[in-house]
Parts: sequence; structure tokens; C-alpha cells
Amino acid sequence: MQINLKYFGLVADHTKKKEEVIFFEGNSVTLLEVQTRLHEIYPELAKTTYSFAINQKLIQGTTTVNNLNEIALLPPFSGG
Repeated sequence: MQINLKYFGLVADHTKKKEEVIFFEGNSVTLLEVQTRLHEIYPELAKTTYSFAINQKLIQGTTTVNNLNEIALLPPFSGG
């Protein structure tokens, strides 16, 4: 299964990428599994605060991710 990732702000600084594709076995994974994989690849992310959006909707860690979903990792927002 293929997951399309987009990185913004400090997250992009840690990954040194704006986007990438990662692959998982099976037809679906949880967002927590995606996060665990990303922390293995980019250990600095484990020390960073960020939120997830799937297909442009903010979501929580227990959400299931399906093939070809787009996941954005978003830094904290500030009002203004």
C-alpha cells in the first residue's frame, strides 16, 4: 500500500523534504503505525509537535489510513 506524505514548516526542515511516498504491507494501517515508521526514519520528529491531516482533513492517531491517502504533517498553528 502506498501513502503520499506532505511536510510543512519545521516538519519539512527535519525531513529535508516537502513530500515523499512510503509503502506498507496490507490494505490499510493506522495513523499511529505511519507515525511510528516516520519516527524510525526521522528520529527528530519524535521530539517535534505536529498534527496530521488526511486528504485535507485534520484527524487523530487512531484513524485508519487507506491506499493512496495523502497525509500532511502540519506544524503548530498560531493565531493572528
